[in-house]
Amino acid sequence: MDSTQDSRASALRTAIDSLMRRFKIAEQEAPDGKPLNQIDTQAMLYISAHPGCGPTDIARHLNVAPTTISSVTDRLAGRNFLKRDRPDENRRAIALGLTDAGRAYVADLIAIQTHHCKLMLEQLPPDDQDLFVSLITKIAQNDN
Repeated sequence: MDSTQDSRASALRTAIDSLMRRFKIAEQEAPDGKPLNQIDTQAMLYISAHPGCGPTDIARHLNVAPTTISSVTDRLAGRNFLKRDRPDENRRAIALGLTDAGRAYVADLIAIQTHHCKLMLEQLPPDDQDLFVSLITKIAQNDN
C-alpha cells in the first residue's frame, strides 16, 4: 500500500470507530434501560430477521462457537426476549423466536439506530447522502 492508501485506510478506520461508538452510545438508550452486550444484540437482530432459525445458524452468521450462542440464548431467554420451540418434525432441533418483549426491544433499538443514522446523514447534502449510502451498502455486501 502506498502512503496515500495508508492515509485513507487510517482515516476510514477512525471514522468507522467513531460511527461504532455512536451506535454503542445509542444502545445505552435501550427501552428497558438495560442495554444488551454486542453479541446479544447481534443475535436478537438475526433472530428478528430469521424467525425459527437455530442456534447453529446464529453461530455461523456471527462466526462464533455454538457454546457461545448457548450462553447468549440463555441470557436472552432469561430476560424474556427469546423463546425456544421444538419443531414437531424434528424434536431434537431448536427453533428460536423473539417474544413480544424481544420484538419490542428490537423495534425500539432499530428506531434509535435509524434516528442516529438520520442525524449523521443530515451532515451531507442530499446527493452525497445517496452516494454515501450506496457506497457503504456496496462495501457491506462484499464479504471479503
